[in-house]
Amino acid sequence: MHRSGTSVTTNVLNALGVPLSDDLMPPTQFNQKGYFESSEIRDIHDEILKCFNMLWSTSTITHPLPPQWWLLPQVAPWRAKLVEIVNSEFEKNGPLWGFKDPRTARLLPLWNGIIAELNLDAKFVIVSRHPAECAQSLYTRERVHPVHAELLWLEHNADAIAHTGGKLDAIVDYQHWFDDAAGQAEYLIERLGLEPLSRERIDEILAGIVSGELRHHATTALGFELPFCAEYHNAFLTRNLPQLLGLTNIFQASRQFATVVVGRATGELLGRINELARVSNERGQQVASLEAQVRALQAALQTKV
Repeated sequence: MHRSGTSVTTNVLNALGVPLSDDLMPPTQFNQKGYFESSEIRDIHDEILKCFNMLWSTSTITHPLPPQWWLLPQVAPWRAKLVEIVNSEFEKNGPLWGFKDPRTARLLPLWNGIIAELNLDAKFVIVSRHPAECAQSLYTRERVHPVHAELLWLEHNADAIAHTGGKLDAIVDYQHWFDDAAGQAEYLIERLGLEPLSRERIDEILAGIVSGELRHHATTALGFELPFCAEYHNAFLTRNLPQLLGLTNIFQASRQFATVVVGRATGELLGRINELARVSNERGQQVASLEAQVRALQAALQTKV
């Protein structure tokens, strides 16, 4: 899911020996250490979603993807580009290369076909975070409504588990980077078969990556907008894969009925709510900017006087 700590996890994996693409997204105020995400792959993922009039923030309950969407003609050119990228990366990096993009969670059926076609030994790492923290982060960045954010959290995580068929090589929770960073790094090394490192070396690597400043929206006693998220999140924290699979099956069955019952009308309503929040946020930023300019002018006038 977006804003789950995939960037810090991919940063650590890169430092532990997993090569990434060269076209990484630059840092922003929301990810000051960087995203560690291929710009080209992200852009292609967005184009695939656009084929179905979707954005990364579109709920697949209110706006489901078509059956076997990954085989449709409009997707074929983008699939071919992804195959080119994968082949190019392995030619450049050798037998090991990794990438991340939260959009991959819902686009995994397409990637599963690419993996099979190229006969790759894929390793899947899922990164989770308390849904309330994700929601707070998304609200700060784009004013996404908390209920919509938690729904996206459920959808992305359920899709990732369902589309991998439970073949998860590692389950990482954002909280563990602050509770036991070295232990989580050792877990990743073991689960992914990376080159073993001493604890001292791991501590050196993590010292430059994991820091308290990354903990922008820490939860203490925050609840859940959607009650189902509570048990689901606990299963991620404890890395309880059988429980995650069981809960995912329940959610996958329920979302089919929800799509019929809720329909597109609710999706359009959520879209309007989020758009109003986004516009309000932009206007608030404009007001803050104007206020700052006024203060600067007042200070300049006082200096001249």
